[in-house]
Amino acid sequence: MGDRKRIALIGTLDTKGEELRFLKEAIEARGLQTLVIDIGLLGPPPFRPDISRQEVLREAGLELADLLRGGDEGEAIEGMTQGLALLLQRLHRQREIDGVLAIGGGQGSAMASRGLQGLPVGFPKLLVSTKVAQAGAGAYVGTRDILIAPSVADIAGLNRLTKRVLQNAAGAIVGMVQGGVIAKEEDHPLIAMSMLGTTTACGLRLKDRLEADGLEVVVFHALGVGGRAMEEFLQEEGAEVVVELAVNEIGNYLFGGLASAGPHRMEVAGSLGIPQVVTPGNADFINFLSPDTVPPRYRERRLHRHNPQATCMRLEAQEMELVGRTMAEKLNRARAPVKVIVPLKGFSIWDREGGVFYDPEADRALIEALLGNLREGIEVMEVELHINDPEFADLLYAEVKRTLELAPSHHKKTRGR
Repeated sequence: MGDRKRIALIGTLDTKGEELRFLKEAIEARGLQTLVIDIGLLGPPPFRPDISRQEVLREAGLELADLLRGGDEGEAIEGMTQGLALLLQRLHRQREIDGVLAIGGGQGSAMASRGLQGLPVGFPKLLVSTKVAQAGAGAYVGTRDILIAPSVADIAGLNRLTKRVLQNAAGAIVGMVQGGVIAKEEDHPLIAMSMLGTTTACGLRLKDRLEADGLEVVVFHALGVGGRAMEEFLQEEGAEVVVELAVNEIGNYLFGGLASAGPHRMEVAGSLGIPQVVTPGNADFINFLSPDTVPPRYRERRLHRHNPQATCMRLEAQEMELVGRTMAEKLNRARAPVKVIVPLKGFSIWDREGGVFYDPEADRALIEALLGNLREGIEVMEVELHINDPEFADLLYAEVKRTLELAPSHHKKTRGR
């Protein structure tokens, strides 16, 4: 490929060819190479791409002629989506590209974003979309660091507005690629930790103490996408120890909250043999957005409006019992040491004496279900502390340090884009 960086440009050439040609010229004028990938399905491309739609589909073992003959648009779109994802992963693996810029309307954005989500965190990726302002960024970003640029005007030809947006996009991806070289990472032992604002006092004290000892701490915000990102990170990067300070995503999955990380949250570390230090942090509530997102069946429950886009619901004893049993089932399958540490005076900033969610009876239901269903061999400690007490963070610190001394390394030695 030579010394010049190369940026993949993705779009449906039959409908976005003029704009892709503009981007190609804008990027090449800045001294970088381009690789145009066509994901159109119908009309002929206005210029020859570097990788044709037929080649994209063959990555998934499909032929365009067969799909068009079948007449199933959904099948054709899904085939193109799968082919693009596989193509981008191969190009990245073979170091053929240094960044990706995609443009699209609703259909093109959906196809392209799936491909971008298959690229690792840190690899430059940008999507210019007509749809994101209406649909929100979540579906297009997933758990990855995809930069989203709303197109403002429809991507339907070049004019003074679309030229400005596309020029900015070209400058942004070039800057990301050229500025993406960072100093070589030092090989510090790595701790992965879940946390939420309601356990921040504990999490930040623990993080500061671990980092003072030369450890690297990666914190994941447990609001659904954060938990999924944490599980993916463990699969891809590994870790020395996992610390769970926020298990509210489990309750969200069980009871229909809006911060679910899916059915497999808190399972990856155990399956990989990574030691875990687990607390029932934030187990006392599930998450919704504005008050109108709370389902009718929950409207009379104990609710707390944290901010205009965060409404939380206190779980009752029967629900807490199920969360405890579910946690135990997940931890029982772990292939590495697990230590469960329970703060008896509350699981979140709201769950302490005088707090809006203080309910020791409900907490006791979780504790009994969790500890009563753990298999033999899992260490348990109950302490007369609140989760945000400094002493509790210090206790976790000591346990993480002890675990590091006893456990073999699961931290991958080579990380990067």
